[in-house]
Amino acid sequence: MCYIELMATPFENNQIDIEALPSLEAINFTPLEKGYLNVRVISLFIFTALVLAGYFGFTQVASNDIPKEIRLVLPYVLLVLIVVLFIVSILGVKRKGYALRDRDIVYKKGLLWKSITTVPFSRIQHCEVKQGPIARLFNLAVLHIYTAGGSSSDISIPGLLPDTAQTMKSFVLQKIKSEEEE
Repeated sequence: MCYIELMATPFENNQIDIEALPSLEAINFTPLEKGYLNVRVISLFIFTALVLAGYFGFTQVASNDIPKEIRLVLPYVLLVLIVVLFIVSILGVKRKGYALRDRDIVYKKGLLWKSITTVPFSRIQHCEVKQGPIARLFNLAVLHIYTAGGSSSDISIPGLLPDTAQTMKSFVLQKIKSEEEE
């Protein structure tokens, strides 16, 4: 038999007091620009117009194949779904916010399904600023942050002024560079 003698190095795994951890309520989140609500509403109107056009086109083509009960109920179901979508989206805009800290960036979102994503600068691969046509009308941009953890840990912060988004991007890239040099 062969015995391996292990060096006597003390192993420590101290328990952390949950009450001593920093609170998420202590984070001062910056809300998105007010114009982002307009971008969301216009986007929802376009989506609604496409859904309704598809519905009316389908009912015209297949009107004889759709049972009368479904033809009577479906418009009301669509109307309720669209109203709920508008309410949830509009109220959800007010819940979104971000915080840029020394070592990470935090983004919160959600009305029904709330989430807070914290991305340490050491995990960020790259970031970019984008502007869609509707956001451009309201002088807004989106900061996309891509991480080493894959798409589930990536964050996109919409509703930023383009200058703010570019400044945040530069700050994040500088943080990434300084952490790589350490």
